[in-house]
Amino acid sequence: MSDREALKDEYIDHMMHPRNYGVIEAYSGKGIGKNPHNNELVELYLLLDKDENIQDIKFQAIGCMSTVVTGSIFTDIVKGESIYEAEDVADEFLKKLDNAPKEERACAEMVAKSFMAAELNYLHQKEGKEEKEYTLLISENCVTDDA
Repeated sequence: MSDREALKDEYIDHMMHPRNYGVIEAYSGKGIGKNPHNNELVELYLLLDKDENIQDIKFQAIGCMSTVVTGSIFTDIVKGESIYEAEDVADEFLKKLDNAPKEERACAEMVAKSFMAAELNYLHQKEGKEEKEYTLLISENCVTDDA
């Protein structure tokens, strides 16, 4: 099986069986990555252990299937990692978007920004700030003029 076929199979598997979809009620941090152009969003919940490792991570999305698949893949990759290692993964997600189609950039950016917002929410709470969630807006609009 070629790398391309394996990637397609993984994409389809995440599409049919999204991982980590849902809510964590007693979360350590909650973040929202939002598209201000069409109000699509990703909510991401972190549950960290005392060493700041991701014990559990869940997400919910109001968006397209690509957003759900990206959320599933991202959360699968970072679950069990430290919050700072996961930050590196989110940065890599954003760097790899440069050559992606506009729609895919927006979907992946919502996922990465939701994680970054959840991390900021966690850090703010750690500093004593009372904050239910944190929101970051994406820079790319996924709505195209091509009809």
